[in-house]
Amino acid sequence: MRSIVLWNNKGGVGKTTSVINLAAALAKLGKKTLLLDLDPQGHSTIGLGVSTKDKLTVAELLVDDKVAVKDVIQNTYIKNLDIIPSDISLSVAEAALSKMPAKEFKLRSKLKNIKGYDFIIFDCQPTFGTLPMNVFTVASEVICPLQLSYFSLESINNFVDTIHFINKEIGPVINHTLDLTGILITFFDTRTILAREVHEKIKDLFGKKIFTSTIPQNVKLNEAQSNGKSIFDYDADCKGSVAYLNLAKEVLKRKV
Repeated sequence: MRSIVLWNNKGGVGKTTSVINLAAALAKLGKKTLLLDLDPQGHSTIGLGVSTKDKLTVAELLVDDKVAVKDVIQNTYIKNLDIIPSDISLSVAEAALSKMPAKEFKLRSKLKNIKGYDFIIFDCQPTFGTLPMNVFTVASEVICPLQLSYFSLESINNFVDTIHFINKEIGPVINHTLDLTGILITFFDTRTILAREVHEKIKDLFGKKIFTSTIPQNVKLNEAQSNGKSIFDYDADCKGSVAYLNLAKEVLKRKV
């Protein structure tokens, strides 16, 4: 089973859109996939039309010892794709979690015996706090969504430093490594000089780690989320749909 987090410490790079549609694409390709939403905004949950009303969520999973993984998994409308949903209650849970012993390993403990999936895809906050740390101690791979902008380029050093910190300070304690699967360029548009310059610098830094697949600017992607659907069910022929299917195929070939 492969476990992948899409993460960048800079927001606004299409992270959640990529989580939803990569997970949906892997499911479309016949891979049993679990999407774990660990963002208090719950946008991956909302973007797949999943309700948390009268349902247990990842918040209860993290702070209640009596709640098991099987209690919080929901089916989505997509074949092969399940979800552990999130909502604003995770903000309260995060505060409680921060006071608990071994707070960074709660999710790892709950997921240690999970079976039946080819992939777990994680969505989490663009921060370096308790919730992302819980993901980093579980996920074995990271994909960094990156926009071709000056601020995105500035954030990449923090991203690299974070991965190094996890592998140097946390990894040896639990025999765990977080490897970079690839850099995913989102909102791809190289018509400006700045975008082309940033693109060249990213290629110099990461070389073959950059996915060949890029995600174009495509209004259909936002429309799909607002309708609670993956891009494949909203507009299967649009540029965004083709891009995410190609990305999923590349991920399958690029096991680290």
